[in-house]
Amino acid sequence: MNLFKHVSAYLVFGVLTTLVNLGVYKVLLDAGIDYRVSAVAAFILAVAFAYVTNRRWVFESSGDVGKESIRFLLARLASFGVNYGGLIALVELWGADEFLSQIVMNVVVVVLNYILSRFLVFSGGKESEREGRMHHE
Repeated sequence: MNLFKHVSAYLVFGVLTTLVNLGVYKVLLDAGIDYRVSAVAAFILAVAFAYVTNRRWVFESSGDVGKESIRFLLARLASFGVNYGGLIALVELWGADEFLSQIVMNVVVVVLNYILSRFLVFSGGKESEREGRMHHE
């Protein structure tokens, strides 16, 4: 997969994952659920969606599903820690709006998730296999 196509796929599915996250978060906020609980629920659904789409269409991975899913979950838990900590800081320390704070943190997390997924999670994808062959030729 060429770089433009790869980054474009990540952006499309990253936007869709962000919409899942923000949509669930907003629905739960509007239902009166605490913003912290809403953030956890939104994270769980967004991660499930992101794993499937990233494995299949972004990184075209053929690596071990068990290992990748564990690495993916650990990477997403790390980025969720950044999201959650930043969200609480924005809302509690700076008095920012709960929904706008989640949008801000999603921007940070999308970049972090790409880096973690590209270099730590989906290293068994077609692109990585080609790069490996190129270095051995």
